[in-house]
Amino acid sequence: MDNSEWTGIVIAAVMAALAFGVARFATRYFAKRRAGQAEAVPQTAQSRQVRRANERKKK
Repeated sequence: MDNSEWTGIVIAAVMAALAFGVARFATRYFAKRRAGQAEAVPQTAQSRQVRRANERKKK
């Protein structure tokens, strides 16, 4: 194989790895954001004592 073929394969592999990383980051970011929004709504209806107890459980 020529050097140009190897270069194309390396560029394709790097682009695939980069696309995978970006997709994974975006998925985690939006999932965390959605979870935060879903959690914020019920917290307003909870008392301060219940919220503190839930925070202690998470730690």
